[in-house]
Amino acid sequence: MSETWIGRDLPPIWRDGVEYFVVSRGGELFLVPNICPHRGGPLKFGYLNERDELVCPMHGNAFPIEALLSGPQVRRLRETPAGAPDAA
Repeated sequence: MSETWIGRDLPPIWRDGVEYFVVSRGGELFLVPNICPHRGGPLKFGYLNERDELVCPMHGNAFPIEALLSGPQVRRLRETPAGAPDAA
């Protein structure tokens, strides 16, 4: 199991009207929509269980981190030196 960290104490991150939270997984950072796919609750306040699933704080549904990170709205963050042109 890879080291996974949830940025629950970080301020909200908004992009295109969607609230995101930070997940660190395997040395990479991701922005994940802060909404439970099942009931719409704030996932960033959940916890990771022993199976590396993020458990929703509202209703207890567990979502595998790998499945959450493969969602269409997830953004992988990358390093770009200050002043360098964006390579996107």
